[in-house]
Parts: sequence; structure tokens; C-alpha cells
Amino acid sequence: MVATPPLTAHPVSLSENARTVLERRYLLRDASGTVVETPEQLFARVAEAIAATEATEALRAAWAQRFYDAIASLRFLPNSPTLMNAGTGRGTLAACFVLPVDDSMESIMSTAQAAAMVQKYGGGTGFSLSRLRGVGEPIATTHGSACGPVSVLHHYDDVSRLVTQGGKRDGANMAVLRVDHPDVRAFIHAKDDGVTAQRFNISIGVTDEFMAAAAEQRAITLVDPHTGESRGTEDASALLDEIARSAWLTGDPGLIFLDTVNRTNPTPTLGTIEATNPCGEVPLLPWEACTLGSIHVARFWDAQRGDLDWDGLRATVALAVRFLDNVVEANTFPLEEIAQAVRANRKIGVGIMGFADLLIAAGVAYNSEAALALASRLSRTIGEAADATSAALGEEKGAFPNWGESIYANGPRYRNATRTCIAPTGTIAIIAGASSGIEPLFSLAHMRRMGDGTLLAEVSAAFAEAARDGGFGSAELNSALASGGRLGERAEVPEAAKRRFVTAHEVSGEWHVRMQAAFQAHTDLAVSKTVNLPHEATPEQIREVYVRAHALGCKGVTVYRDGSRALQVLAHPSMPGAVAAATPYRRHLPDERPAVTHKFRVGEQEGSTVSGLADAVALLTSMALQYGVSIETLADKLEHTRFEPYGPTGNAEIPLATSVLDYIFRWLRLHFGTADTRTSSDANDAVQSGIACPDCGLQLAYRERCLVCEACGYSRCG
Repeated sequence: MVATPPLTAHPVSLSENARTVLERRYLLRDASGTVVETPEQLFARVAEAIAATEATEALRAAWAQRFYDAIASLRFLPNSPTLMNAGTGRGTLAACFVLPVDDSMESIMSTAQAAAMVQKYGGGTGFSLSRLRGVGEPIATTHGSACGPVSVLHHYDDVSRLVTQGGKRDGANMAVLRVDHPDVRAFIHAKDDGVTAQRFNISIGVTDEFMAAAAEQRAITLVDPHTGESRGTEDASALLDEIARSAWLTGDPGLIFLDTVNRTNPTPTLGTIEATNPCGEVPLLPWEACTLGSIHVARFWDAQRGDLDWDGLRATVALAVRFLDNVVEANTFPLEEIAQAVRANRKIGVGIMGFADLLIAAGVAYNSEAALALASRLSRTIGEAADATSAALGEEKGAFPNWGESIYANGPRYRNATRTCIAPTGTIAIIAGASSGIEPLFSLAHMRRMGDGTLLAEVSAAFAEAARDGGFGSAELNSALASGGRLGERAEVPEAAKRRFVTAHEVSGEWHVRMQAAFQAHTDLAVSKTVNLPHEATPEQIREVYVRAHALGCKGVTVYRDGSRALQVLAHPSMPGAVAAATPYRRHLPDERPAVTHKFRVGEQEGSTVSGLADAVALLTSMALQYGVSIETLADKLEHTRFEPYGPTGNAEIPLATSVLDYIFRWLRLHFGTADTRTSSDANDAVQSGIACPDCGLQLAYRERCLVCEACGYSRCG
């Protein structure tokens, strides 16, 4: 018998940033924490583990090599859990789960336990809270009253926090409530304080009837989900305005269009889809999970022909479908209910990344009819190739077990109930050297902290080349862009370059939605996309985005106005100038003087935990003030410093702090600063303060309904 040749691990061409991300998050380490794996070994480990589900040794060897070649060429990458865990015997290979929540204490608590297990394995969880009766509704068995969906949301958020304390990053979650639930107003505002449920995205599940009622200025009936009885009415238009206003203020909630989702539910006899995964792109039935991967479409651009290598793209889609179907087989799930549901429908989602890179290479503006046409052709081609491959796999290995009860019965014997999905690609896009998902570029430059602590502007390679060739590049331009400046405002930049390199905040809400809809038309699941709007956008503009997204067939929509979230930190930190030296003359305080005592916490730490630091800061601050240094000067230097402990504070004025010093000096400025800085502090903070990257300390950006670091690749969503 001829021996099967071993896998050939060709060298991988990776950027320095990609290697850093792999080393920090993906490569295996020994007991002492030393990295013991190369990127090539990582990709080989994943390829061999996923090919191991093939039927024969020859097939296993052949597909392992093909999988490795696709991953190592950075044309296709599976989602992060697969890269991290395949071949290790630990964790799950899927990131997206939806768990059931029924109207009983037993269900609420058992789901909390299930969520803890999923998040312990590294997965994110979605929940529909729509079946829970409203707050105050009677409970016959206990003669008590219901706590309502918002209280359950708080409880599940605490569960995520406990899992985080057990050694994981913050859990990622989605909570959905129907728009006709009696507690809908409380749910809309559940995160308004900037402290509550910060491990959750929240969405309102709206119906076609609600959107029609809002357009026609009609009322909708609120319904008790337990009894089906009316609980009054709400003006639909006013309610949509309230949702838009809350999103304008905080970035939450988003909308999920439930009727649109269920029109393409592949297994309607098994139930109605009520919830999605944390970033909204995977609508799932209870207990389901989905396996995702993305294709770097810009790598198929043929500059000589001025077109995509469509045949090469189709071949890679076919490989990706087989790979992801094998992941379903290879996966280890945290609960048996999940394993049964997943293998009964075998849902997978092939998506894309690098779409903005592709448009730039083709010289096509993101906000143009040509870009929409390319998006439509691209997603249609991927969908057709994925369908054909899944049908062939169905003949080879068998259709998904629920095929006979699905909308495909008597049609193609698909191996997978879904085949395509546009998912977030924050970290894997950095590994692949790609722009994220189908988003426009978030920025052309960002700040990177070097080994010695200095900050340097890092510029998009394509833009740097175009600026050099066009004669308008400069260090000053790079610095301005990295600090938040917009290319469209630069007089020295040609109009053609401004169009080609348009960024997220220069794209109108209309174009964002039209692009999302162009991909959704040919995508089985949903599309992860954020409609990024500039700070000056209005609530009315957000409402217009909602209406347009529903009309164009999107399955959901998330709008994020820049600076709207107290948690947000810009990807372009401002760089304050030097502060003039204070006069070295001490003004001693009187022996008797009034005092204010203020108790606070930062993260999970009370102020007493760091009393030594607080005492030292108080002494130094007192001395500085006596020497004439103003509160404003001290605050300018010490606000937004980043070290542990950091996190929620419990103070609505300052809902989140990046360190104890950050909290102290923001509080001092608010209460003892000059009148103009006191009143402007919140506005400035909305733009400049929030969550800093736990890895590199620079500021996070909000993309694809997730907080990500442009500088080092950290992602709250994996």
C-alpha cells in the first residue's frame, strides 16, 4: 500500500500586525506561556483536524492539503474559534449560539446555566426575551408578580460577568424583544445609563405591521405573551421615534425585521426564528449554532484583466463549504441539546471580507451604482457556488436530517440548511490583511503604539501608494487622518482620490443601507453591517435608515452615530498640546476647611480597594492645586489614563472609567472645574472617552456591531 504523503506547509506571507495578532490570540503555548507554534503549524493543525472527518485516509490527506493551501494563501479563513481550537481537543469551533427562554423560572435559570457553559467554551449567545410576561404580571403558582424581561437581561449580563471573571474575555450576547411586548419601552432604554447590560447588544424585533403602522401614524396593540390579552396600545410612529432617539444617544437598540427573517426560514415547521447571535447576522432557532468562515475577495482581483478571477472565486467557495460542513462534524458542543439541533440542520455561513479593498483596487467608489452592481454579482456568484457545492455534498454524504421538513423538500438535497452569511471579520481580517467584511474603510490611518511607547500613524498601504503616486502624500496628512481628520476635507487631495478612498463616516446612511441590501438579496442568513453615521447626524436620519432598510429587504439594521456611546473610544485619539508650566508658589490651605466625601467604584473594585493609590493621588493633587495648577490642567493630563481596575462605575454622570485616575479627575472636573469645562465635559467625553483596548491601551472602534481595536486586532466579539 502506498503511504499517504504528509501535508506540505508552505510558508505564509503575513504582515507584522497579523503575526502579532496570531501570537497574542491564536498560537499554542506551553505551560509556562511560551509560544510553541508557528503560523504555518497553526494552519496545518486546523487543516488536518477539519479534514479528519473525511471518509478515507486518501481523502483526509488530499483535503488537508487543499484546506491548508486556501488558508495559508489567506484566501479563506474560518472564524476565530475554529482557528483557535481545532485540533486542540478544547473549546468549541462555533461562535454563534441562540438559547431558548420560556416564561418560567425553570427555563430562565436553566438557560442562564446553558449560557455560562457556551461562554465558557468561547461562544457568544443570543436570546429572545419576548415570551416572558411583563413586569408586575401575576404568577399564579407563587402568588407573586413577574420580574419582566429587563430584569432577566440584567441577570444574564451578570452571568456573562461571572464567566469573564473565570478567565474569559467579556461575554458577547444579544437580547431581542418584540415591539408589541408590554415592556418594550423599558427595554428600549435598558442600556441608557451606560452601565447596565454592557455585555449585551439589544434589538427590537419589529414586524411588517409595525412598520406599516408607523408610516401611517397608527397605533399597535401591546400583547401579554403569557395570556395573549391586550395590554394597551402605543403610537407606532412615536415608538419608532423613541427607538431612533435611543440609538442616537447610545447606539442601542438595533432592529431585527422578524417577518423578513422568517420569510426565508429554511425549517418553518420546526418553529419561528425570534433571535440572532450577538452581532445579528445569524438568525437561529433555539439551541442552534452556526459555523462561519470568510473569503478575502480582494485576493481574486486580476489587475491585468481588470476583473475578478470568477472561476478561482467559485473554487474557493466550494472548498469553504466543504470545510465548514466538516467543522459541523468535527465540533464539540457544550450541551447535548445544541449538538442535536446543529447536526439536524447543519447550518453554515460562507461570507466575505476585503470588499472595500476590492473596490479600491478596481477604482470604484463605495457609494456608487458600480459598487452596488459588483456587490450584487459577487454575492450572487458566491451564493450559487455555495448552493451547488452543498447540493453535491448532499448527494455524497447525505442531506441535512431535517431536509424533508424544510422548504427544500422535493428540491435540491442540500447538505446544509443555510450556506451563506456575511459575518464580522474583525480579527481574521487583520490576519488576512483585509478590510473588514463588507464595510467601507473605517479609517485610512490609525495610531499604533510602538515598543518604546511612542505613537506613530500607520497608513493604509493602498492609500499610501496612491498618495505617493499622486504627489499629495505627507506626514502631516497621515497624522491628521490618524487623529480623526477626513480626506474629503483636504484641499490638496484630488477629487478622484477622495471618491476612491471614501471612509465610513463619509458614506451616507442611504448608501450604507443600499450596500447591505445588495448583499442581503443573495445571502441565506443575514448581513453584519453597521450604518456608521457622523456625530452631527440626527434622530430623524436614523429613523430614515430604519424605514429604508426594511423597505429594501434587510433582515436587521444597526445604526451607530459616532461618539454616541459613553463606551466608545475613537480609533483616532486626539493628541493634546503641551500645558504651560504653573507658577511655583504654594498657597497654603487654611487649618479649617470644608470637605466633600465621594464614594466610587471602578469595574468590580470599590474605592477602598485602592485606597493607597487614592490617598497618594489626593496628596499630590492637593499640592498641585496649592501651587496654582488648575483642575483643568490636571484633568487634561490624567483623564483617560488606562490601567486596571477599569470598567463600569455605577455613577450615571461617569458611567465608565478607564482607570481610577480617569474617574477621579473626570469627577473633579465635573464638580470643581470652571463652568465652561463642566458643561462641555460630557460632550467632549462622548467623543474622547470610553473603553480602551485591554491589549495595547489604544482606543476601540465600533464596527459590525462590535468593539474592535484598529491597532492590534483585539475584538470584543472574537
